[in-house]
Amino acid sequence: MPSWQAAPREGCLRSGSLEGVESDPACVVAKADESLTREAMKQLTVELKPDQTSIVAGATVLMRLAITNKSASEAEIVLSAQPASATARPDWTRLAGVPELRPGASDGYRIVMPVRTVDGHERSVDGLPTTPQVPAAERLLRVRLKPGAKLTHTFPWWALRIPAPMPIFYDDAGHRFVPKTEPLPLPPGEYGVAVDLPLLGVSPAESIAATRILVEKIEKPDGGAAGPPAR
Repeated sequence: MPSWQAAPREGCLRSGSLEGVESDPACVVAKADESLTREAMKQLTVELKPDQTSIVAGATVLMRLAITNKSASEAEIVLSAQPASATARPDWTRLAGVPELRPGASDGYRIVMPVRTVDGHERSVDGLPTTPQVPAAERLLRVRLKPGAKLTHTFPWWALRIPAPMPIFYDDAGHRFVPKTEPLPLPPGEYGVAVDLPLLGVSPAESIAATRILVEKIEKPDGGAAGPPAR
């Protein structure tokens, strides 16, 4: 008689970059219990840390996201991924000097993690419009983390704000004009940076990784504060 064998477990056993999870077909599952990740959150820590806690206005710093299994047992989480061409994203056509990015069919599914920056009054510093989200079927990615294992994601953050562009308008002849906007250095102060994680079954309030960073004023070479740009 053939020996009995347990059915293979769904999902993938991984650690390292979240980009690797996106491209691993072993992580894809047809369905998943929404309580799975909710229970796993008791075993996990979700941290967002900048390489530097303070930078000058207009500069760039690397942000490091880590989802770590701090428990002594394996943890399972389920992430949702969407086609790159279907996700809402900043409308880069409204930013001066930046051509429109058009995701192609080869871009596949992505774990979409929107980044938000707010000032000391919890107001967004970015006014760039977003493109509409196109309805599309999501893909579920089930990941098993051994004790001590972590999933990571690194991205740049700029100490810039993007003022809202003027509305699109038409002249008397019916010509369409699309005003552009330009990024500006953030005023000095403390800012909050948050990343929304697409964790299946977890409330939005619990699916956020956040940190704070201090933006300092730009100093002139002679030691004085830099004034506004010449016009």
